[in-house]
Amino acid sequence: MRKLLKALQNFCKVHTEYTSTHSGWFFEISRVLKKEKTKWQKICVVETKEFGKALLLDGITQITEEQEYQYHEPMAHVPLLCHPEPESVLIIGGGDGALLREILLHPSIKKADFVELDEGVIEFCKEYFPEMGASSFSDSRVTIHIEDGRAFAQRAAAEKKSYDAIFMDMTDPSGPSLALYTREFFMIIEHLLKDDLSFFIMHSESPDLRPNTFAKIHATLNTVFPRVQPMISYVRMYGGLWSWALCSKGLKSFSTKPSIADERIRERNLQNLKIINEETWSSFFSLWPVHKTLLLKNTEPATDKNPEYPLK
Repeated sequence: MRKLLKALQNFCKVHTEYTSTHSGWFFEISRVLKKEKTKWQKICVVETKEFGKALLLDGITQITEEQEYQYHEPMAHVPLLCHPEPESVLIIGGGDGALLREILLHPSIKKADFVELDEGVIEFCKEYFPEMGASSFSDSRVTIHIEDGRAFAQRAAAEKKSYDAIFMDMTDPSGPSLALYTREFFMIIEHLLKDDLSFFIMHSESPDLRPNTFAKIHATLNTVFPRVQPMISYVRMYGGLWSWALCSKGLKSFSTKPSIADERIRERNLQNLKIINEETWSSFFSLWPVHKTLLLKNTEPATDKNPEYPLK
């Protein structure tokens, strides 16, 4: 079946992608703008007939022009609105710049360390997605580090650096990214959090499409952080319901009321948000009962010795 879909893709200019073990989605491609292989991965930028431009890494959809806000807006603004005055941030991954763009909208941000393994992704996105976040890379508050995220975090911990907020915007837990999904890595991240108000957020796959991966990410995080709050929202470019894990040393860190979030949106002049407002705020924290049961499974955490994740 996969060979048949590949042949169809080549013949009809259709991108097909599995989002779970036996199902997926497709979109039509108008033209391929750029294809290249870096030291780390295959990068492809295409124009689609419905979603604008799209970035594919190793054949997997990372962003589409028309839908990227569905992922980046909640990942950036929901946790930052839970913090009264975030000033220092660390971003690991997210070479397209869109998450960084949203983070920098918060006027209290004074310093952002941006760590990306593959400089090729940044350069591609500067050229083909300038409107998405390319200008963020030249913001005076941003320091770009082209290196492995775990190596940077280890060095930062040794230098006793700390952050109000840490974001990890990585590809799925496989290959080179596996070292950033283990308990030992999360322990390093926990040391980098400044205080009980500080947080770490990462995507945690789809509880609907990849329930076992979702469960294992949360099981691993729960061995390190006193508070791990699941977040959910719909992200069409990733095939449906998506999730994030919001982690903190403080047990009450994410108890922000909708009215307070709304007040902070106005105080920080966060205009034209497409998803987040006082009415939708609680929905990000409302996990379905069937997905809550996944968090109760006796799932072994990922470790440096046994880092593998089931991508299903």
